[in-house]
Amino acid sequence: MQRIAFVYPASIKKDSFFGFVLPSLALERLAAAVEDIAECALFDARFEKDLINEVARFRPDIICVNVKTTVYSKICYDAARALKNSVPGVIIVLGGLHASSCPEEALEHGDYVICGEGEISFRKFVEGDAPENIGGLVYKTGGATVKNKKAAPPADMDILKPPARHLRKPYYNYSAAGLIKMDLLETSRGCTHFCSFCSPASLYPAKYRTHSPEYVFKQIEALAAAGVKYCMLTDDHFGGDLSRVEKICDLIINSGIRIAFFCFIRPFAGEIELKKKMVRAGFVMVSYGAESPDPTQLARYGKGFGESAGFIKKVNREWLTAGACYVGNSFVFGDVNDSAETIASLGKFARGLDPTYIEPLYSQPFAGTKYRESLQENNMLIEERGWEYFTEGRMLVRHPQLNEEELKRLRAKMWVDFFSPKKAAGVFRVPLYFYNTLNIPLIKVLKYMKACDYSVFGCILEDKFYEDLHYEMIDDYFGRAIKEFGPEELDMTEKFDEFTNMLKLGWLKNVLDNHDIVINLSGGGNTVLASLGLKIRNKKIMIARVEPGPQKYYCEPCAQHDTVVLRAPMFLLKPSMAAGNHAVKVASVILIFLYNAVFSNFSFKFAKAVLKKIFASLYF
Repeated sequence: MQRIAFVYPASIKKDSFFGFVLPSLALERLAAAVEDIAECALFDARFEKDLINEVARFRPDIICVNVKTTVYSKICYDAARALKNSVPGVIIVLGGLHASSCPEEALEHGDYVICGEGEISFRKFVEGDAPENIGGLVYKTGGATVKNKKAAPPADMDILKPPARHLRKPYYNYSAAGLIKMDLLETSRGCTHFCSFCSPASLYPAKYRTHSPEYVFKQIEALAAAGVKYCMLTDDHFGGDLSRVEKICDLIINSGIRIAFFCFIRPFAGEIELKKKMVRAGFVMVSYGAESPDPTQLARYGKGFGESAGFIKKVNREWLTAGACYVGNSFVFGDVNDSAETIASLGKFARGLDPTYIEPLYSQPFAGTKYRESLQENNMLIEERGWEYFTEGRMLVRHPQLNEEELKRLRAKMWVDFFSPKKAAGVFRVPLYFYNTLNIPLIKVLKYMKACDYSVFGCILEDKFYEDLHYEMIDDYFGRAIKEFGPEELDMTEKFDEFTNMLKLGWLKNVLDNHDIVINLSGGGNTVLASLGLKIRNKKIMIARVEPGPQKYYCEPCAQHDTVVLRAPMFLLKPSMAAGNHAVKVASVILIFLYNAVFSNFSFKFAKAVLKKIFASLYF
């Protein structure tokens, strides 16, 4: 029996995309296709201290290397070469999205490449079929490169075996920031649409295929039994068949399983009852492309809807009404046809659509896409930039008006313009769901929030490429943007009281009942750049509202309530939010507390409130 090593060779940064560390489901599905005829082992570079030697000790006959993500392709190729040199006589087979898009390039680093979906073709390869009879196989013979036609993907996905998750080693901790157990789930392949920049769509355009609801639910049962609390779907479009989605939701709801699902889905309007059912089943995090405010650009990208302003806003509102706790809108910017003015206004436009989060991505000319071809035809592609630049945060297109530094600053401005106080309070939805619905311990929820605190600056990608602008972003936010937000965007009331309950601050609200709390962000001298006002009535935070400048409604003395005024000096707030060193952040927070202990009226007011409570209890 042959021995096959399935290798995921890229060590992705652990704080990428909200700290997700996820398995290679593609390798696990490939292993499932052949483990009855071969001895299989899985190797993940993110958990192996010495990947090459660990694989070599297994003494494989075949090594499968996943080359999925474009930005990590060089790392994958280097690993493939190192493995070839370390294991005498081994056969290196490369696959994955990037290898399928660039098979000749990938073949330079291995013996074979399998393009497209690999389960059926790889099984034939292991069984020893002649190379010319294996669909999607790319190889060299007689000095020439042979590229076989891709194998037709299975119309019935249920014939494919579930991922071989049992091959994971005990120390492979797939999780959110090492705290909340995560996994991946594949329920469909392909998409019902064909966006010009979409790399998966370039491989199998308009071939949407699904697993049955029953097949999917069995996988969900297995995930729940393994203790998974957070699951990301690999589907390009989970909602391609809404009747199937509803059946999956019914099965989950009837079972009582509680898992938070994150899915990518094409936006659809209406079907509000289905959206509510999806949320009840755990599909509380959805993300889809709004892409551009310009209808011409939407047509260029082949989005399938003519305008995003009304349509996406309606869809966002429906998801939030249904109870979703994360509604993400992605935007593509930096294309040659995007004007500087359009890019500069993108954050404000996105805020008007009212998602909870945005993902502004540089236009990405991935290999094999129509979008890349169109740029090459017009000499607008920066060809000299290799795959390592494909981080969704680097300039890859020759923009007629803007250079990379200008685009970088405009991307930072997008986030500042988008992230109003209302949006900041909206971030509470996810941790509240984890705590209240999934029963994840509070300490884990708080640690996860801490691990993702960088996302306050909109950095979720592998390359936090504007970290050097964080201090400037804070200055811009409180010096300019805060004055441009409308009254509704300054209101943080929703979820604020519930969030403080999660933090176990009910005792403090009890002590400070019938108080107004004002937190002033102070600049030089007595200047108040912005302020947060809280009204505590009946032991609840009834109003939480930010004002540009001093509070207008909380500072007047009143016989019925008292006012506590706190201060957060800007010179301490900035390092508490943006310092690269954790110790500096902690020290800054401590200094803010000490500053208020000395210079604010909090200590006096708090002591007075406590005494009132004591005397009231004694009296009664």
